[in-house]
Amino acid sequence: MFDSNPGSKDAKLAERIRYRRFEELGLTPYLEQRQIIDMGDLPIHCELYEYDVQAPTILFIPGIGTYSELYCELLARLSRQGFNLLAVDLRGHGYSGGDRGKYTVDQVVEDIQLVIDYVASHYQGPVGLFGCSIGARLALAVAEQDSRIKALLCHTLFLSEIPPDIWHALGWNSLQFANWFTPGMKVNFRTFVNVESLLKHNPMGQLADKDPLLVWDYPVSTLYSLYSKPSSVLRRKLDTPSAIIIGSNDDIIPLDYTQRLIRRSKHPFELIVIEGGSHMLPFDHIEDTLNATGQWFKQAFID
Repeated sequence: MFDSNPGSKDAKLAERIRYRRFEELGLTPYLEQRQIIDMGDLPIHCELYEYDVQAPTILFIPGIGTYSELYCELLARLSRQGFNLLAVDLRGHGYSGGDRGKYTVDQVVEDIQLVIDYVASHYQGPVGLFGCSIGARLALAVAEQDSRIKALLCHTLFLSEIPPDIWHALGWNSLQFANWFTPGMKVNFRTFVNVESLLKHNPMGQLADKDPLLVWDYPVSTLYSLYSKPSSVLRRKLDTPSAIIIGSNDDIIPLDYTQRLIRRSKHPFELIVIEGGSHMLPFDHIEDTLNATGQWFKQAFID
């Protein structure tokens, strides 16, 4: 198991490899703008890009396997548009404590609520959530349970009640039986997601096989929690302005699936489509993503 303790050999090696790549890409000035905050006993690692104590605060939840530091350019530049950005490493991910890749949706909701408590005690503006890929499903789970969330932006979104196709339905359903008998068995998500294709145009892709902070292997229990958790948006409206941002060429969560989800949802989602965008919008289409995201949050917080 990877030792995420900052003083461990694993962590020091990862840091050298990662920061060398950050320097090559000119990203270190963004990292220098952040503040590191660890919360709780686990702890939950957070990275803060502060704008003003009276400004709105956006909590960012990274995509599967990743962690906050990798999104430094997106976070720093979005903050400059008038927001405090507070990114969260999920338990078992990045610099947060916990067994690698292990969590339940309910645990993540509790962790994010702890972060919201911190924001409420330090900042005066409204709080929004920006979830990326798997982080979008987790962000929705938080918004469904916490009325303090005043805006929700999902970079793609799936619901367990609406599988994209028969193969996803079979796979998701099989997790129930696997969870009964082998909840701790690890599954490498590269077996069902073409990571090489996703990262081929991503400047951070060179880190994929060299960064031990990335999580590839997930316990069946984690995947079962993610892909079986029901959502209330198919039955009721939330009090939270919400939108889904997606690339027109997303090959993980297709645009037509997103359109179907929106039609079936009782809760209204605004649809934001980035033309030509892939699943890696925060990296491959950062300019369009920043413009659309900043504009949407500004309007959502006003509404």
